[in-house]
Order: sequence, then C-alpha cells, then structure tokens
Amino acid sequence: MYKAQASNCCEDGQMTINLASLTPDRVVASIHELTPALLLAEGIQAIITDLDNTLVPWRSYDIPPRLTDWLRGLEAAGIRICIASNTHFPKRLHAVANTLSLPYVADVKKPEIEGLQRCMAVMGSNVSNTAMFGDQLFTDILAGNRLGVRTILLRPGLSNYEFITTKMMRNVETLVIWRQKQLGQWPQMDGPQLRSPQIATAVPHED
Repeated sequence: MYKAQASNCCEDGQMTINLASLTPDRVVASIHELTPALLLAEGIQAIITDLDNTLVPWRSYDIPPRLTDWLRGLEAAGIRICIASNTHFPKRLHAVANTLSLPYVADVKKPEIEGLQRCMAVMGSNVSNTAMFGDQLFTDILAGNRLGVRTILLRPGLSNYEFITTKMMRNVETLVIWRQKQLGQWPQMDGPQLRSPQIATAVPHED
C-alpha cells in the first residue's frame, strides 16, 4: 500500500508535516545492508544519498575502504548514485565526491525537493526507480517522501559529531520514532519490502 500523502501546503504556502512524511520505507544500520541484489530486487536503479554521517563522518575527508567497495559493487550492478548535500562546506563536498568519483548536487536545501530532482536529472532516473538514503528524518527522509521516491534511513549515523541544531533535532526524531513504533508504523531494521513508488504532489518552495 502507498504511504499517506507525505506533506501538504497550507494557504500561506508553508509546508505542513505529518508522521507519514517522516516514516522511512526501510531502516538499516550499515550501508552494506543495501546490497545490489536487494536494491535491484526492489526495482531501485539509482540512489540519491546524503553525505555527512551517511557516507562519511561529519566534516571528514577520510574514505573508508568498505565504502569504496560498496560503491564499486553498485557500479558493477549498474546502480547509479548521486550525492545531495545540505553542507555549508562545498569545497569539501567537491573533494570527497571527486575522490569517490560520484556526481553531486550542492546546497539542495532538504527537505525541499528541487535539489533531489536535479540529482535524478544527473542520473537519468525517475521516482519509480530511485531511492533517497540518509541519516536524518527531517531532511533526508522528509525530502524523499515529499518527492515520492523510496526512502532508506541509516540509523544510527556514522558519528555523534554534527551541528548543534542537528543534535537538537535528534531529540525530536527520538520522539517521532517512539510515536511511530507505538502506532506500528516504524519499519523493522530488516524491514519489509520497500513500498511501490508514488508520485508526490509537488509542494511550492522558496529558493
């Protein structure tokens, strides 16, 4: 079944958020749970991914060997990947993306969807064969659900180091997850198959 509509737009143009908009389709503890076989079985041929605390620790230039191996496996399977980052350090984003030989879109302003759409244009993908992967509910998962692609949450993220505002939002995330679990809406760590994709209603946003 499709998720409930992820988000709506009020008369004043402001985005409203409900629990469905913050619910990922799958939760993983490591990128290595996302094998090419699993992704292809779900019809996923392209991944939009966050950078910090998803692929590499926050502000880090270090590339873990296992990350390189994972990316090679995706490439060999024909799965495309593009980085979509809210980072305030574009030079580092450029350096890390170049080291990984990955395309990227900077200043995407998640949870806005325009940056994710640019990623899909870079990869030549669409909502039916794309997944959004990241470590934050209120940016990565919300943006992916608004766009209508499958959403995958990495929990926990790769490190505890992050902006103070992000740390504050982690407390809100904990409350959201607690409520989702109460309602039986939170996916298991080895969760069910990803939902079929849906085309979300575009929500006006400010650049």
